[in-house]
Amino acid sequence: MRFYCFILLLVLSLLSCNNANPAAITSSYIKAKSEASNHVANAHVRRHFSTHERFVEEGNEDSFEERTINMKLPDAAKLQSLINFQPLKKLAANIQKSTSDNQKATKELFESLDVGVVGSGIFQSTPYQTWAKFVTKVYKKNPEAGQAAMFSILRDHYGDEPLAKLLAEARRGWGTATEAKQFESIQLDNWLAHEKTSDEVFSLLKLNVDEDDLLKNPLLSTWMSYEKKLGTENPNHALLLKLRESTQVIATHVERAQLESWLNGKKTTEDVFKLLRLNTDTGVDLLKNPALKIWMKYVATSGQNAYQLLLLKLRTKYSDEQLAKILDVAARDSNVRIEVWKLEGAQHNDWLGGRASADSIFKLLKLNKEGEELFKSPILDTWVNYVAKLGKKSMDETMYSVMKKYYSDEKLEEMFAKAKNSIFTRKLASDLEQEMWRSQGKTADDIFKFLNLDKKDAYKLFDDPKIVTWATYVNRLNSLKKIPDDFALISELEKRFDDLDLARMLVYAHPPRETKSAITIMQELQFKKWRAKGWTPTQVESSLEKQSPDNVLNWSVRQAYKMFSE
Repeated sequence: MRFYCFILLLVLSLLSCNNANPAAITSSYIKAKSEASNHVANAHVRRHFSTHERFVEEGNEDSFEERTINMKLPDAAKLQSLINFQPLKKLAANIQKSTSDNQKATKELFESLDVGVVGSGIFQSTPYQTWAKFVTKVYKKNPEAGQAAMFSILRDHYGDEPLAKLLAEARRGWGTATEAKQFESIQLDNWLAHEKTSDEVFSLLKLNVDEDDLLKNPLLSTWMSYEKKLGTENPNHALLLKLRESTQVIATHVERAQLESWLNGKKTTEDVFKLLRLNTDTGVDLLKNPALKIWMKYVATSGQNAYQLLLLKLRTKYSDEQLAKILDVAARDSNVRIEVWKLEGAQHNDWLGGRASADSIFKLLKLNKEGEELFKSPILDTWVNYVAKLGKKSMDETMYSVMKKYYSDEKLEEMFAKAKNSIFTRKLASDLEQEMWRSQGKTADDIFKFLNLDKKDAYKLFDDPKIVTWATYVNRLNSLKKIPDDFALISELEKRFDDLDLARMLVYAHPPRETKSAITIMQELQFKKWRAKGWTPTQVESSLEKQSPDNVLNWSVRQAYKMFSE
């Protein structure tokens, strides 16, 4: 019997205001409470009714804390099954009219008493207290529904953000703290029921409007409470992320004011460098210091080149070699506050201004001391980038001419071979190797044999990555001619293979992924040469059949050329 009394109470609380907005609020509020056992819930109900009746008899209806129930309710699925219980459906229909009247009367009294006119301090005002007593009596059998009804009316009148402010104020007031916390709990549950995100509530509370005073905003604690409702593991971390966003705004204002103050005080760039204590940092730590950007802005404001001036300061402590190593580390550090490439550019411009040669910078960076580990040096790129800025006709020729001063061709060949095993140095090593071959007067045929391509099975030739190395060298030699031949590579291959056999070899090839596109380009180049000769797909088909009628690759060549020609 007690269990069914409990069920009846639940249905009454759900249906007491289902004809108005508070129904959704009450439902979501009740659903969010908990999933305690029926025995515990039944005990809470008995305890509540005995207490409530005793206080009403003694004339203590105005004690809001006694008007609330702290009972645990079943989850949504259980509530739904109770609502569908047929005997209770009939009972609910009988009480619906009276509960609708309660809601209507509650709203009318709110308006007639001008409760919403009060604003600040509303919960201590006489109109509100009168209204609250009335609601207590009307909803004495279902205080939670009464609370939900009051919250709905207050929210509709004030809006979420103003109501949250009133509740935040009441939380700090004597005699109103408990009531405010209960209303705030309903408000949080209501947002949760409507699936409001953390950012949406942050904006709804207008915490994003005045982020300079975010920590002083009384609604910040409301948002933090909602973060907990959402199950955020660490609400303080969420706050920290928001503070980082607002700190950027604050920092901008402070920074601007500080720069103006220094300018008005005629501070030198050296003065500001010391004021910011940048002179105490060394190496990469200096480049990671957030204050460095402020100093650089001040330098720019005073009409100087910030990166050039920073370079001069660094050079008072470090050699060019040491500085290049610092910049290499800084370029890979996400915490560095400046654009490292600009500082490296300033260093290069300084070398260019002094007309430093590729060889002199090679020695300045002590790359001539690296030995076989040259391609592992972290500052080799610094030198390569500088050579590129020298504007010489051939970078590769310039770099090789410097390297051969310190290494024999045999040693360089070994170094190039090792460097080609790394994705970071492969292209550089390959280019320098080919420049070495060119300077040695090696022909395309020489390198074809050097790479042992002459010993490969014809139909497996284009599966070997070394064919691409050879093709690149052929193109390099061709590019140095006064009148380059567009089909030089195909012409070189045709010296070794019949053109139709070459076509069959290319269509048969199964190259690795890294060279597949290069082989495709070779095939297209051959087809372009055929087209330049005026060969049609029909003529090609005829030639293939005439030369080798039983070759199964004829059809593949014909189809490939036909598709190319369309």
